[in-house]
Formats: sequence, C-alpha cells, structure tokens
Amino acid sequence: MSRCNTKFSLQFSKLLVCFLLLFNAPLWATTTPEVTVKSLIDKDNKEEQAEQKPAKQESETNTPATTEQVQEPLEDDLPYDAFDRITPRSSMQGYLKAARDRDFERASHYLDYRNLPKEVEALGKIQLAENLSVVLDRTLWVDVDNLSNKPKGKQKESVPSYRDLVGEISTSQGKVQILLQSVPDDKTGNRIWKISNATVSQIPLLTKEYGYNRVGEWLYDYLPDIEFLGVMLWQWIYFAFTFVLFLAVAIIITRIITFILAHLKVPVEKDVIGFINGPVSLLLAVFMARSLNDQSNVTIAVMALFHGATVLLIAWGWICLRAVDLAKHRLSQRFIRQDKPQAIFLLRPISNVAKTLIVISLLFMWFENLGFNATTLLAGLGIGGLAIALAAQKTVENIIAAITLYISAPVKIGSLCKFGSQLGTVEEIGLRATRIRTLDRSVIYVANAKFVDMQLENISERERISYRPKLMLSANTKQQNLMSFMQALRELLEQHKHIAFEPCRVRFKGFTPWALQVDVLSYVETVDFAFYMEVIEELNLAILGLLNEHECELANPEFARVTD
Repeated sequence: MSRCNTKFSLQFSKLLVCFLLLFNAPLWATTTPEVTVKSLIDKDNKEEQAEQKPAKQESETNTPATTEQVQEPLEDDLPYDAFDRITPRSSMQGYLKAARDRDFERASHYLDYRNLPKEVEALGKIQLAENLSVVLDRTLWVDVDNLSNKPKGKQKESVPSYRDLVGEISTSQGKVQILLQSVPDDKTGNRIWKISNATVSQIPLLTKEYGYNRVGEWLYDYLPDIEFLGVMLWQWIYFAFTFVLFLAVAIIITRIITFILAHLKVPVEKDVIGFINGPVSLLLAVFMARSLNDQSNVTIAVMALFHGATVLLIAWGWICLRAVDLAKHRLSQRFIRQDKPQAIFLLRPISNVAKTLIVISLLFMWFENLGFNATTLLAGLGIGGLAIALAAQKTVENIIAAITLYISAPVKIGSLCKFGSQLGTVEEIGLRATRIRTLDRSVIYVANAKFVDMQLENISERERISYRPKLMLSANTKQQNLMSFMQALRELLEQHKHIAFEPCRVRFKGFTPWALQVDVLSYVETVDFAFYMEVIEELNLAILGLLNEHECELANPEFARVTD
C-alpha cells in the first residue's frame, strides 16, 4: 500500500472516532438512575422473602410459648383482612404482587371506588387496576420499605392523617399524587388501606399520557404473561425486533459509505473497510436504538436494562479491540519501512495487554451500570491480585525479561546463537520462554528470566567467519620442509578470493614433545554457513596437497596433545 493510502486511513479513523465520541457524549454524561438491574434483583428477592415470611410466622405461632414470651405484650394486635390491607405497606405490596401476577381481579380489591366520576366508573374495577399497573410500571418506582407498616400510617406528612403518600407523577396538567387512604371495610367495619379514590379518578388521565402505543397494547394483550427482571416477554420481543431493524439500517448506511469511497477511488485499506462494516455498524445501530426508539413502551425496568448499556459496551469493546488491531497493523508497516523488524514482535504482547485492560475496564463499567459497587469489586480484586502477584512472580519476571530481549535485542528471531553449552537458532521469543532449535533439530525452551542473564554469543551478528585449522606436524619434520610448507600455505590464503586480506597469518607457534604447532588465522568473507563450509573444504583439500608436496606429516594422534 502507498504512503498516501496509510495516511488517509489514519486520518479517516481519527475523524470517525471523534465523531462517535461527540455523538455519544450525552449517553456517557447521564447520571445513574434510581432503579438499576440490581434494584430489580433486590426487589425479586424481597418479594420471595415476603412470601416465605407468613409461613414462618405460622410455624412460629404453632410452637408452644415459654413463660417469658407469654408475659411479653404484643406490639400490634392487628385485625384479620383477607387481602392484608391493614397497613399501607402491606396493602401496596399486595396490589403490586397481584399486578405482577396479572391477577387484576385480586388487584382491584386494593382500590377505593367510592365517589368516582361516572366516566371513570364506566371503565370497570378490573380495568382501572390494570391501567394503574401499566402507569406505575412506566413512571413510578414504588419502594414498599419506605411505606408505613403501622395501621395508622405516617402521621407527619404533607397529606391528611388518613392518607399516606406513595409518590408523584408529572403530567401535562400538573403532578398527580399516588395516595393510600384509610377507609372502613364494607364487610368487617375495620379500618383498611386502599389506593385513594383521588388517585383512582386520575387513572384515565395517567393512562392517556403513559399508556402503551397500539403495537405495545396488542403485544401486551396477546403474548404470554412471562417476565424476566421485571420486563415482560412482549417487551423483550418488541425491543429486540426494533434493534434488529436499526441494525439493518446501520448496515445499509455503512455499506453505502464504503461504496461511495470505492466509487470515488479513495484509497482505503481493507481492514478499515472491515472496521466500518463491522463494529461501526453495531455502534451506529445502538446509537439509533437509544436515540430514536419509541418511548411509549419503555417501563422503568426497561430503562434499568438500558442503563446497563450491555450492547453499547459490547459495541464500544469491539470498536476498541479492532482499533488496537488497526494500530498494531499500522505500526508493523511503519517498523518494516524503518527496517526495525524486531520491534514488530514486541507489538504482540503490548496489544494483548491493551486488549486485556480494555475488557476489564468495560466489565467494571458494566457492573457499575447494573448498580453494583465497582469499588467493592476492585477491593476484592486487589486482595486477590496480591495473592496472584505473589504466585505469578516468576511469570512476571519472564514477561519483563521478554520485553528486555525485544528492546535490547541481543538476539533476534532467526539468529544463530550460543547460550551456555548449547548452540541453536532462535525461533520465537514468547512472553514466558524463548524457543530455540538446535543443530540436531531438537527444540529447547529456556525461561526468559534465565535466558536474558546468560552469556549470549550471537553468531549471526558476525560479518565474516574465522578459519583456524589446527595443524600439528610431526616432530620429525625437517626445518626446510616446514618453512616451504608455511610459505605455500600463506600464498594460498592470500591469493584466495574469499579470504580476507587482514588478518591473514601463518606462523610456527611452538613445540610440544610430540609435534610442531603451526598457527593459522584467517577469515572467510561470508556469513552464509553453507557457503563457508564449501570454502573451507576447498582450503582443507589444498592444504592436504601442500602437506604431501612438501613432505610434511601430521603428528600421530596417539601421542599428540593439542593445547590451545
């Protein structure tokens, strides 16, 4: 690829990332909502505990009481009510439980229908209970723990003493209060708590502003009443289908962009095209789904899931991971142009570390969005990380040693080196160990921390290869024959075209009791070991001929003791 091609790809990637960050700024700036996925899970757990509590109380009642327990006065001698409406908390909890079970006939017993306008009465008790459930699902998160658990309710509120305030809902005509009211029971005459008729009379207004749209109503009426995390089955299907539509639109848009670039013959590399058609398409679809989706079918539980931003974080994760791959590819091309192939091998562990940090960061953001405390998770990981760090001390040493080998580069991939008593070719410098193939074609793995501390002899870095034959002539060799042999050998080396001019020497080094030692030092002008073997074979045959020509014999190996 041309330099212009690479330059355009880098500029295009920068502009694209800046555009996405600006477009997504409002999403990152949103504050944490009151309701999160953790709140939904906690609510489910509380409801399960509330269902198990009556059974426990019944079993405790059946057990014989001790003398001390009999003497203790009861705090609340509550009257019996079939629907458990004696306190504001139990009444609201009973209504929410019936509404969630879609038992609106039972839920209707928790509403006060006295003195209602005729148009409101015309809707019917069951329909009013159902409509109120839809409105509460969309507008108000009711925390029953904040409601009074006493028969008289809360006495210090901004509402009359016979009423308790659950919450307020904003409408085009002002705020509507959701109230619980103490009313007499028609059957027993006891005081019970119901949703106030003042609130019930406002249900048509609330339904008009916060009811589902036509598609939502149809799905709500005809699909099974199954829910997960407070979200109904029809909502899962509705929002999944709309996201698929937005994804299809995003794919069409990105394909049009790449088609225009190709039609205009703009030099864009294939990896950038794949970046646009892949992660950018998903991120664009998420943006459109979050910004353009119809809000009329969105409930508080759906908003909690939206705030989890699971698909958004997946899209951003894909963007970041592919961006790391793009940067790695661009840097590899740059290092190749700068003739720095060794630096390319360092990009692999760096990119792996960067990807790991990206994934961990996104996971913490996801947990934080779901409502879990990331600080607690970090503290737990800190303690566990200390234990892991102690256990992985050798691994960390090997990783640091690998980085040292890449930066200082005493040996490179493909280098023939001598380490310790071994000789071999470096095939791979990994994060843990260096793989070396010996001359016997076996493979040796040496830990990086140990390998970097060895005395490394990089044979591949030599600019020529020495030729130093060990010539030990017989002690019976005559002086004249020795001198003529040495002169002929010196001329042979000096006239050979592959032997360096300097240094090139042939000297009578000294005596041993059994041999005459001739020192030869020369260098073959090559770094190719195979070619070197061809040259020294030629020289060895020529020296053998000179020995025969000048009547010189090699020392008997049974008696010769060669010393360096």
